[in-house]
Amino acid sequence: MPFKILVAILVFFSISNADFLSLNIVEKEEPPPNFVYGLSYTGRFFASGVDNFGGLNAHWRLNKNWAIGAKTEMNFSREGFVAGAFGRYLPVGELIKESAENFAYFGVDYITIGYGSSPLFSVGYGRDMLPWKRSPLGFRVLGRLEYAPIKHIFSRENESVFGINMVKLANTGFAVEIGLFHY
Repeated sequence: MPFKILVAILVFFSISNADFLSLNIVEKEEPPPNFVYGLSYTGRFFASGVDNFGGLNAHWRLNKNWAIGAKTEMNFSREGFVAGAFGRYLPVGELIKESAENFAYFGVDYITIGYGSSPLFSVGYGRDMLPWKRSPLGFRVLGRLEYAPIKHIFSRENESVFGINMVKLANTGFAVEIGLFHY
């Protein structure tokens, strides 16, 4: 009988002190990747139309929350290119841990479209996503508002309802970037 009481007391203390249902598993803290490079498609909406750009980009993470980079894009719709530098503010800085990361984008570029060229200033908001944890390949979506200080750098010739050719002029545009990145 004393043996059964002793076993019952040990089982009681074992169950009461056990933490077998706890899900507080501590994962190894991994820093975000330092160097990221990739390919992208950018659709630029301006003057009632879309131009298609494809390009390369790379960024270097200075610390957990800031990154700087460079990009180059080629216009597939007509003659032109974009080259420039950008900065990103990453408020959380945990791409590996969360499998997704939002960022604010600030860019200064040089754009040539047709016969005109201009500096191009842009601000935007985007998201990097990994398909699974610790994946070396990810997806990027970014929306940007762009402004070219040279007047009428963005132009498009359209045929109106009555068959008259009209030229629409603008110096602001909106760009949507979709891309793949690797680190």
